[in-house]
Amino acid sequence: MKLIPNFAELLHDIKLPAAEKCFLIEKSDETFIKKWVKDGELTCELETLFEWLNNEYKLKKSNMNDEERQLAEEVKKRFPIDKWRVIKIFSDHQRKYRYYKKAIEDVKRRTTPRMSEQAIMTIFSPGWGINT
Repeated sequence: MKLIPNFAELLHDIKLPAAEKCFLIEKSDETFIKKWVKDGELTCELETLFEWLNNEYKLKKSNMNDEERQLAEEVKKRFPIDKWRVIKIFSDHQRKYRYYKKAIEDVKRRTTPRMSEQAIMTIFSPGWGINT
């Protein structure tokens, strides 16, 4: 698996997609994770894939035989989980940032600097939401 080609651009523009969409699955990767791939895309969340890879390929096991060790090294090379966790953090953070930015802009549109506390509190009543 590798990062999408425009990852750096999307990162800087604060437009990263969901973490699972930040990666391209190469055909040779499907051998290892075919359970989680359909039509060339992941069918699970990254965290689920991370846990499965760790368990399936015994990546955290300390006393492996040679065959297990070679397989674990190949999996670690193809799927650098520790580095990908950072990608997931960036993606999740940007998604929340975009949501809260919209919420703040919506509140700004509904308020003025001179509104009373009571008037401001009415915009937070039940049923109020972004773009309503």
